[in-house]
Amino acid sequence: MSNILLIEPNYKNKYPPLGLMKISYFHRKILHDYVRFTKGPLPDSVGEIQWDHVYVTTLFTFEWAETIKAINYAKTLVDDLSQITVGGIAATLLPDDIFEETGIHPCCGLLNEPGKLGLPGDECIDGLIPDYSILDDIDYNYPFHDAYFLSATKGCGMNCGFCAVKTLEPTYIPYMDIKQKIAAINSEFGPKKDLLLMDNNVLRSQNFDQIIDDIIASGFGKGATYISPKTGKRVKRHVDFNQGLDGNLFTEEKAKRLGEIELRPARIAFDHIEDRDTYERALRLCAKYGINELSNYVLYNSEDFDGKGKKYQADTPENLYERMRITLDIRDDLNKDRDEKNRVHAFSFPMRYIPLNAHERGYIGSHWNAKYLRSVQCMLIPTQGKGVGSRSFFEADFGRSAEEFVRFLAMPERMLQARGHFVEKLRKDEALEDFENRKSQYLKNQRAIAKWGDLFDSMDDDERSQFIALIGDNEYVPEKFFTMQTEKQKKLYLFYLTIPRTFALLGLINRNSPTYALLKSYIREEFPEFYQELLAYLATSDSQQQYIFRNFMNFFGKSGVNDLLMHIKDSDFDADSPMKRWDAVCKKDGIWFIDFELIRIYRRFVEIEVLTEKDHEQSQDAIADMDMMRLAQILNENMTVFQKRLLEIVDQEKGKSILESLASSIFENMQLKLESFLEM
Repeated sequence: MSNILLIEPNYKNKYPPLGLMKISYFHRKILHDYVRFTKGPLPDSVGEIQWDHVYVTTLFTFEWAETIKAINYAKTLVDDLSQITVGGIAATLLPDDIFEETGIHPCCGLLNEPGKLGLPGDECIDGLIPDYSILDDIDYNYPFHDAYFLSATKGCGMNCGFCAVKTLEPTYIPYMDIKQKIAAINSEFGPKKDLLLMDNNVLRSQNFDQIIDDIIASGFGKGATYISPKTGKRVKRHVDFNQGLDGNLFTEEKAKRLGEIELRPARIAFDHIEDRDTYERALRLCAKYGINELSNYVLYNSEDFDGKGKKYQADTPENLYERMRITLDIRDDLNKDRDEKNRVHAFSFPMRYIPLNAHERGYIGSHWNAKYLRSVQCMLIPTQGKGVGSRSFFEADFGRSAEEFVRFLAMPERMLQARGHFVEKLRKDEALEDFENRKSQYLKNQRAIAKWGDLFDSMDDDERSQFIALIGDNEYVPEKFFTMQTEKQKKLYLFYLTIPRTFALLGLINRNSPTYALLKSYIREEFPEFYQELLAYLATSDSQQQYIFRNFMNFFGKSGVNDLLMHIKDSDFDADSPMKRWDAVCKKDGIWFIDFELIRIYRRFVEIEVLTEKDHEQSQDAIADMDMMRLAQILNENMTVFQKRLLEIVDQEKGKSILESLASSIFENMQLKLESFLEM
């Protein structure tokens, strides 16, 4: 008996590794070996085992880093590289790349030919049932696991340029008996809830009717249910041709037969706008025969492709929008005369095109840019992977027209996420104060979005195109500001910078340049809310670096410091940690019109309630006016009371806290500071 380890790289995926599950069945049931499965490295609890052979599966090529990491980990578990077999999708598509990085020649394609693993009978592996027991070896929970993972056909034959099936499954096999495999799975591992068929083009099969008959005979006819072994309750089942159905091959008869099984959903690709008529016909045929849950894959970011006997053009952002809208238009038309029970539901799943040889996800199509692609990702976040099926959501998130969609794509990411309607009611366990703060922030965001929109829309076409080209790389650094050609572009670019990068930009601008006057006027007068955002960051960020305050003070001058003081006046100048940093900058740069250390001392007087109401008010006014002499006089006059009061509470928590915060400024040092200030 050999010790066999199966490794799936530690990437996120919805479905368990079918190839490893079949290999496990082969070794465990036919060769009677010991088999262990891990996702990523083995847990420490497994201990040290001498592995006779390690199998590593691969999935998408853009999971390259995690894949190579898993292979290199496997190399630490064996004495010889010949004890490692690497297979799967990425290994089949990029075998030379795998060898170059790891020194291992992958096993390419399906395990349906003799000798691929060098084991007797290995040609049968692809036809075996999966070993579901290996899923108990790991803690990872695949979203889809309680299902029969099978194929009724292999291959496709359409040879689409963007698709890997022609390489992975080059030979079309029109029929595979699923009835026997379902029976075997039931016997070995118990019944499963759903039937996931991994066929790439089942509609092409001349045995299509037989396949439908097999599905029905296996307990997945229309309205199928079964008794769950976990709960003992009767639950609904469904069939899913997970790789999709080819709209080009839909006929009246095939749609009718699909309507005889519990198909949910019918997945029909809408990869190109040129397929609109074919796609619509397929959806209408499905609905005609009682298939009321429809779904599509919408490929975007693609290039020119040949496939299905056609020439397809590279898609544009407008194409993506139109295809999603078309799905909703067809659905609404189908539902015009349907009651609630028989309504058609249709969902779009945009899928970003990545070349078959890509080692990462960064590919950008000829009609796209990095900014647009990132914006689409942001728009899809609220769907949580469930697709776009609501018109109200679609129009709010993607826009009411293709033009508005493209406009949204150019919007700063934080504004994209701040769109939508405000829910005028308290959330669960939400306090009224929190509700008011949330509403205030929402209204603030909407005003900023409107401000961005006014600027963006006021540019002419050439100016706007130039701006989009400049932000297209989705990289927003202060230095890029100086590549902006017009005043509107410069103003608009501020919306894309983070607050720290905005402060960094202020430090790069020459006070004698026209840009200085432009920005200062825009920030303080035209966009005061943005100015308040800068002030709020200064007043609340405990981790700000010294350059932030220095750049702010150098850019806005004494009036800016006055604005900052007025901003924190409502909190009675309670900004101890930031003021400590501001004071260090002022002392280092020789700035004496403000003394933040003196204001910090004032806060100690306030904390133990030393000042009379009159002295308190006069101190606040002195700080707001930056009259440090007057502030020092007031504090000095109250020093004796301060010392006495602090000694009274020194053993209390408040007293200890003040002692710690004052540190070397207590008593003598504080007194010296006040006296020296008064002598200036």
